[in-house]
Amino acid sequence: MKNKKGILGSLVVLVLLGLQVIFSENKEAPQDTQNQANSQVQTSQVKEASKNSATPSISEKGRTSFSSLKAASPDLKVEDVDLSDPPRFQKIALSDIRGVDGDTFVFYIGKKEYRLRLLMVDTPESVKQGMAPAPYGKEASSFTKKQLQQGNISIAFDSGEVKDRYDRYLAYVFVGGRSLQELLLENGYGILRYLNAGGDTYQKELAPFQEKAMKQKAGVWDSTGYVKQTKRYYYFEYEDQ
Repeated sequence: MKNKKGILGSLVVLVLLGLQVIFSENKEAPQDTQNQANSQVQTSQVKEASKNSATPSISEKGRTSFSSLKAASPDLKVEDVDLSDPPRFQKIALSDIRGVDGDTFVFYIGKKEYRLRLLMVDTPESVKQGMAPAPYGKEASSFTKKQLQQGNISIAFDSGEVKDRYDRYLAYVFVGGRSLQELLLENGYGILRYLNAGGDTYQKELAPFQEKAMKQKAGVWDSTGYVKQTKRYYYFEYEDQ
């Protein structure tokens, strides 16, 4: 009889424990459901945010459109810039600069001299040692120097190398709201060249200025065969390729 009571008591305990477990699971279920709902909402929000930011704008990549860059006013002075790691796609004002020829310059910070080379645009030689001025070389040089006389000169660096192998800084040069690159190309005093990765961001924007000069046979395009072309770039006939 005692054994039967003991077995019955054990069964009662097990039933009570089972009911407690079931009650406990039912009590937790709403919280689990709420957590699942919150997770679904968060996932949806993440997907929507990812969708909206899948294609970042140009400015978010640290650069700006060519037209916006041209229209911008320089908010930096070259003497306040670390030229070993300058800001990119941002105008930097120069107060003291002179032209060497059509595509090369010297600028000064105090009494220190720095050499500068236009990105992407090549003009005919006018002062190369041991070589007579090439056709349109003097015209290109005079054109550049005349533009610089207007003042309001600024430069901007592309995303690639800051200097070339000749220790010259590589940059876009602006005269007010226009780039010297486009002015030289538009008037037939230069050609698109040296299209190196990281230094050719605005190639598509500059190409129409060269096409205009080609159609009008302006400057270097006036003489048949003076400008040669490879699959990658243009060059002048006096240069060995």
